[in-house]
Amino acid sequence: MMKPCPPIVCPPIYEYHDCYICREVPVIQPVVRVNRQFIVNVPRYVVQPETKNVTVDPGCPGGNC
Repeated sequence: MMKPCPPIVCPPIYEYHDCYICREVPVIQPVVRVNRQFIVNVPRYVVQPETKNVTVDPGCPGGNC
C-alpha cells in the first residue's frame, strides 16, 4: 500500500468584485456672450440733375438752305 502524499497548498487567488460610486465634482465653465455689430457698406446713389439746352435743326425743306 502507498503512503498518501501531503496536500499541495498554492498561494491564494484573489477575486475582486468592484463597485463604483459616483461622486459629483463641481466644474465651473465661464461663458462670455458677445453681442457683435458688423458694419456693411451699402451704396446709396445720389442723382445730380443737369439741364442742357439743345437746338435740333431739321434743315430747310427741300434742301434749299
